[in-house]
Amino acid sequence: MGWIILWAVLGLLLLLIAAVLVNTLRVGTKSVSPQGAPLPPGERVEHYAETLSRMLAQETVTVAPGGDLSKIYAFHRLLEELYPNIHRQLERVELDGALLFHWKGSGRSDRLPLLLMSHMDVVPAEGAWSHPPFAGEIEKGIIWGRGAVDTKGSLCGFMNAVEELLAEGYVPPQDIYLASSCNEEINGPGAPATVDYLAARGVKLGLVLDEGGAVADSPLPGLDCKFAMIGLMEKGNAQVKFVAKSKGGHASTPPKGTPLARLAGMVNYIEKKNPFSVQFTPPVEGMFREMAPYMSMPLRLVLANLWLFKPLLKSALPKFSAQAGAMLQTTCAFTMASGSEAANVIPQEASITANLRFMSHERKEATMQKLCAIGKRFDVEVQLVSGWDCSGVSSADSYGYQAVKACVQKTFPEAGVAPYIMLQGSDSRHYEKICDCVLRFAPLSIDKQQLGSIHGVDENLGVEALAKAVCFYKELVQRY
Repeated sequence: MGWIILWAVLGLLLLLIAAVLVNTLRVGTKSVSPQGAPLPPGERVEHYAETLSRMLAQETVTVAPGGDLSKIYAFHRLLEELYPNIHRQLERVELDGALLFHWKGSGRSDRLPLLLMSHMDVVPAEGAWSHPPFAGEIEKGIIWGRGAVDTKGSLCGFMNAVEELLAEGYVPPQDIYLASSCNEEINGPGAPATVDYLAARGVKLGLVLDEGGAVADSPLPGLDCKFAMIGLMEKGNAQVKFVAKSKGGHASTPPKGTPLARLAGMVNYIEKKNPFSVQFTPPVEGMFREMAPYMSMPLRLVLANLWLFKPLLKSALPKFSAQAGAMLQTTCAFTMASGSEAANVIPQEASITANLRFMSHERKEATMQKLCAIGKRFDVEVQLVSGWDCSGVSSADSYGYQAVKACVQKTFPEAGVAPYIMLQGSDSRHYEKICDCVLRFAPLSIDKQQLGSIHGVDENLGVEALAKAVCFYKELVQRY
């Protein structure tokens, strides 16, 4: 009887191994082109670089609602100078600093309109820069300045693309919109006002393309090529405050369970126990499915058999890649703390603030319920200061995604293409009110330094990368 059981186990093991190998072989092997697509003529490439240089030199650090928008309006005047065809031929709407352009189509297609968007405002430029952050210097094929990647680079890309198509006499078969808010960096009202304007006129969009992923170097361990990462959704964002109270008193006679001690216990519990569930959602599964053929063994074998290796990956991924780990769950990062104003006084109230990023399978309401239960355990109040839930999830099977993917493959043959989850926030979430396909992808080919320079020092973009972005937008406008 024991031999029968042993042979049965061995048989099942062999079947398992066979299934794993068959799945791996079915995935196959893919590689990217060793060469990129040809660039436009040199004078055009230089022109694009000069337009972005001038856009970066016009400082547009975000201004709070009700503040002085003089620099934003100066940027508007610059756009009018740089893109005269757009301003002559397209309908222009200004909404307290936000801009919206309407390119009327010929009506040859009943496809819903395309909207391209990138914000014009930037974060402050702090720290020691090797090039002045608001000079737009061009040196050795690199354009330097705050906003080069986030997001004047993509704004410059589609403005140049449309400007050229207008000069060529091109008329799209359906309507196209160009949008740019002036307060995205502070979650301001520019994008919501633009959406309300369109909704009031009954406009329904077929595709919205905003910032998010890029054509990035080796976005995950095991990849040795560039990948264009197209965001299907973005995580929610909230500031949550944890407050512990007491009667206070002198530190020479401390009672047990002081406010800071209770907060420390709560923080330690959340850090060690991880109360948030880890799941492979469709966008993540799609990302690994697209990346698997480009991986070397044994990672290709693992990603080709998620049905078997999901438990292992749930545990291992956060250790290998914080970004990949954050795509699997809601996250909680403790960022601020306050207590007594004197070292020898027990505080009557102490607090810790955390930044939460909500995932689609554990949204804001469910997350707050978990945190409140943990807070009650440590006699800590949990307060939602501000925030919003995660976005909806666009489909990788949609016409919009497939159109963007096809344009990436033509413009960037040196890169793979995969969906992903955007961990940061963007203006695009507001457009779900009037669009079912909202994608987060800026067609900028960037390296790890350039990716790290976003909101950091020495932000920059390659001259050729900007030219490729113009090519992508021209292709998308004509293909869509």
